Amino acid sequence: MRMKALLLACMLAAQAGAAPAEAPPDARSAYPLALKVRNGEGVPADPVRARVLLTQAAQGGLAPAMFVLSNMLAAGEGGPIDANEARRWLEMAGELEYPEALQQLAMSEPDPRKAELLMRQAAHAMMHRDR
Repeated sequence: MRMKALLLACMLAAQAGAAPAEAPPDARSAYPLALKVRNGEGVPADPVRARVLLTQAAQGGLAPAMFVLSNMLAAGEGGPIDANEARRWLEMAGELEYPEALQQLAMSEPDPRKAELLMRQAAHAMMHRDR
C-alpha cells in the first residue's frame, strides 16, 4: 500500500511538472511537504498532490496528517467530498489523542455528556502534548 501511495505521488509530481525525486520516502517527511504543497509555500499550491501526500502521512500513523486530511475530505479540497472517510480519519486522530480532532469530534457530538467528555479529553491531551 505504501508503495502505491509513493508511486501515485511520483505520478502526480510528474504531471505537475515537479521532479519525481521530490516524493517523500516516508510518512514523517510526507506531512511537512504536504502542508507546503497545500499552502503554496515555496511551491505552487496543489491540493490534489497535498491530499495524496497527506494520505500517505495519515496511513503512516501521523495524527496531525489524519486531522488535516479529514478536513480536506470534508471540504472536497483536492478531490471529491467524502464525508465517511473524513469522519473515519477524524476518529482515528481522536483515538491517537490528537487534541484538535477530539475538539472537533466534541463540537459535532449531539449528546452533551459525550461532548463534554471529548472536550475534557482534548484539554488533557493538549496539556500533555510533546513540546
